[in-house]
Amino acid sequence: MATVIVAYAVTKLFFMKSQTSDFSKKQIFQFDLDTGLSSGEIAPGDSFSVSPVIFNDSTEEMYVFIQVDMPETGNGMLYSFDADDDWCFLSEDGGTVVYAYGNSEMTALQPGESTSALTEQMKMNEVSNAEYASIDDINITITGYAIGTENMSTNPIESWNQCMEIGNIQ
Repeated sequence: MATVIVAYAVTKLFFMKSQTSDFSKKQIFQFDLDTGLSSGEIAPGDSFSVSPVIFNDSTEEMYVFIQVDMPETGNGMLYSFDADDDWCFLSEDGGTVVYAYGNSEMTALQPGESTSALTEQMKMNEVSNAEYASIDDINITITGYAIGTENMSTNPIESWNQCMEIGNIQ
């Protein structure tokens, strides 16, 4: 009988308390750009490996773009390349070319996903040795851009225009 009374008293004196946090998820919007570029000497007609890929390292889906800036010659841009079918050509102006990830519509890049490489190889176009000698800087610059997909156009040109407006890109 004494055991029953002690057990009853122990259970009657039980107490518990908990609190739940009031956290909200932080939005992270970033990506990694891997170009696959390496150093080396090149001359007119030479090709080199390059594989620009964007990896969505954020918590949100995104539309992505790649811009390639390169020197110009009297015949146009110093370099040429064939873009992968997953990328849509948007514009070419003054040594700058821009591509959107998608074909007739933007392709949303989900968190943890990567694009296909824009290209696997670039080639320095044929120019005369005199013209080649007059070019001070033969380097290229590859830049990635991303915008969120919410309330954005799926049309690649419209989406790029929205990206330029949001990012104040000239």
